[in-house]
Amino acid sequence: MVITRQGDGYFKLQSGEKAVLIDPDNQRSYKGSILIVATTKPSLTEPEDGGPFFIDGQGEYDVSEIRIEGKTAEHEGEGVEKTAYRIVFDDIVIGVLGPVKKEPDPKVVEVLQDCDILILPGGEKPYLNASAVAKMIRQTEPGIIIPSFTKNPKELLKELGQENGKPEEKLTLKKKDISPKAMTVVWLTA
Repeated sequence: MVITRQGDGYFKLQSGEKAVLIDPDNQRSYKGSILIVATTKPSLTEPEDGGPFFIDGQGEYDVSEIRIEGKTAEHEGEGVEKTAYRIVFDDIVIGVLGPVKKEPDPKVVEVLQDCDILILPGGEKPYLNASAVAKMIRQTEPGIIIPSFTKNPKELLKELGQENGKPEEKLTLKKKDISPKAMTVVWLTA
């Protein structure tokens, strides 16, 4: 699997011919993907007929041998709903928490428990602060942490005792490369 960061919270997960987009910021990106996962609803417009499968809310889904479980993480005024996801893709369990501002409910944290990879806000305003993010990481114990919604996750790296973290363009790995509960931060640049 290859994981690249395309923007603040926009990530591409690629395994062979299958691509999953998380929070893409424009419809031009949809081409070639089989699944789009949006953490905030309302979100971008759903793809036109024949486009990738689109998920933007809680529930359980099974798309092209990719299993997804979504749980509402936060309600923000005027019908805005933010969803946390657990995605099982290529035998790798990926947790995704979008741009939340408050610590999630324990039921949401449960969905993110024991993930191989956890993508979540990197601790900058207006989202969860670094100490709240570090607390959640310690509760869920992922193998790899990928900060989103940050240009430089230095406060989060400090909270986790990993100040020497350096930015990388992409993360390429297989399930066997992930050390369970290692809580290693991989800082991807956009």
